[in-house]
Amino acid sequence: QKLRQAHDLTGNLLSVVGTLYAVLLGLIVVDALVRFEHAIDVVQEESNALADVFLLAERLPEPHRTRVRETCTTYARQVVEKEWPLMARGQSSVAARTTALALTRTLDEFEPATEAQKAVFPMILEQIREVWDCRRERTGTARNGIPAVEWFVLLAGSAVTVLFAGLFAAESVSLQRFLTMLTAVIIGLNLYLVWLFGYPFAGDLTVSSLPFTQDIAIFEGRFTNEPAHALESLAE
Repeated sequence: QKLRQAHDLTGNLLSVVGTLYAVLLGLIVVDALVRFEHAIDVVQEESNALADVFLLAERLPEPHRTRVRETCTTYARQVVEKEWPLMARGQSSVAARTTALALTRTLDEFEPATEAQKAVFPMILEQIREVWDCRRERTGTARNGIPAVEWFVLLAGSAVTVLFAGLFAAESVSLQRFLTMLTAVIIGLNLYLVWLFGYPFAGDLTVSSLPFTQDIAIFEGRFTNEPAHALESLAE
């Protein structure tokens, strides 16, 4: 009886609170999805740049050619074998970072002598810079997920919204409970999407290390017919 008496008030409040929370939740879900897709692009760009460095090094004289190529291979292996598991915990590999720094210094003593070397030298330096920049962005994304304040606002808003939905009077108690439960389920699914996409390198759906695995195959002269998927499930 009291709920019916306050029907107009709770209905108006539910409209205001529900609309504000729906807009907020939608924006955060979209932001998490954009974060995930951007992480995919960054990983692909880093692996592409690393492969370009390796292939362009073919035009360098010895011992610079071997030094650059060995460093590329070592870095790709460290990223796949050491750094990827660490990123699931929001960490990065010190060894991979050290190798990336070594890659930026592999050509410090190189002076182009021929026209071909003068043409390829700045191209290699640009790709090395791209590897370093993408690496910093990738590891930064792994360390920084959804801020705690966003989670607090999302959870508090969901609790208030479900509460007001439960206070909305209906002729049938069963119908009222069902609608309240349905509201909670929809909000819960959206919160799951935030958690799923907000941490691109951790959880049930993650960005794959396959681009770097294919780099290793190229570096070692092995090739695969398998397509490069940007996503992989860690369910196994």
